[in-house]
Amino acid sequence: MKTKSVVNLNSDVYYRSTYWNDIPLVFEYMSENFTGDKKVWWVDDFKRRYAKKPFEHGLFLNCGDGRHEIEFYDKKIIKRITAFDVSPDLIKTARKGKGGRNINFFVGDANKIKFKNNEFDLVVNIAALHHVQFLNRLCRILANCLRPEGVFVNFEYIGPHRNQYPPVQWLLISLIQRHLPKKAKREKFGYPHVPTMLVTDPTEAIHSELIRKTIARYFRITERHDTNGGIAYELLTHNENIFKLSKKGQKETVERILYLDRLLTRLRLVPPLFTYFIAKSEKEVLKNDYLVKEYQKSEDEREFEASRLDGTYRLIDYVRLIVNCKNTRDRIYMIIKYFKVKVNIAR
Repeated sequence: MKTKSVVNLNSDVYYRSTYWNDIPLVFEYMSENFTGDKKVWWVDDFKRRYAKKPFEHGLFLNCGDGRHEIEFYDKKIIKRITAFDVSPDLIKTARKGKGGRNINFFVGDANKIKFKNNEFDLVVNIAALHHVQFLNRLCRILANCLRPEGVFVNFEYIGPHRNQYPPVQWLLISLIQRHLPKKAKREKFGYPHVPTMLVTDPTEAIHSELIRKTIARYFRITERHDTNGGIAYELLTHNENIFKLSKKGQKETVERILYLDRLLTRLRLVPPLFTYFIAKSEKEVLKNDYLVKEYQKSEDEREFEASRLDGTYRLIDYVRLIVNCKNTRDRIYMIIKYFKVKVNIAR
């Protein structure tokens, strides 16, 4: 059962526009949720508590342009770093910027990557896993390549699959957007469009809702610190108007949004979208051949079916593709294909 790896080679979609944590008040808000101190970011918290003595050899997943690897190296958290990304352009940029640092950047696909047993004493995931299609396979590989005493540190988006927010959450986001000052509203605001996402970046949040569950198969999560975002992320990310406000106007608007973000998360009306957590490898699980094979079989079947349904995993998303078709003939073809795939897989 072979399935083509879903990757995004268009690096232009990354590192553009502005994100909510580019706003100083948001950075403090996230830091306080992560570490209990609005002045201490999670990287510095991790260094203080886990890297008093630098790790010997660290692995970074989907490293992008190399900025995080350089930060960890310069802060003496790791002595030697191995890092990969599927984009040759981003790896080229990372190599140019590393200088004389002991960092090995190479091109690699997270869905196919392999490493030696117990090769690393630190694995770092900085918003990489929500771009991974074969999440179960990679988590198994990571548990195997991490030394028994090693640490797996994660800063990750754990929101819904392809940002398809539940109705109540999206209603609340929309209501708050509507009542923001006109100059502070996000332009091009709208519910994330699956057909567009499949074209621009089919890996975006591909299995984000499964990250914690899948990691827990092969790792023991020793601590977890969520930082909310269920309201604020959509209202502040890619919102250039926030940066055009006066200092006072930005402060008042952002504080209002963050207050509602915290309140609605506490009331459990919206889920947290981001988390910082630490995990340790459960080596014994890897010895259970039956369980490991069953996990992988389930993932392989899921990906095989999705590959035949234009990269969708839910009926509602496939329906959105049908609706997005330009003519009736294509819609009919897609409907017939759906039922054929379901029947063939059932056999």
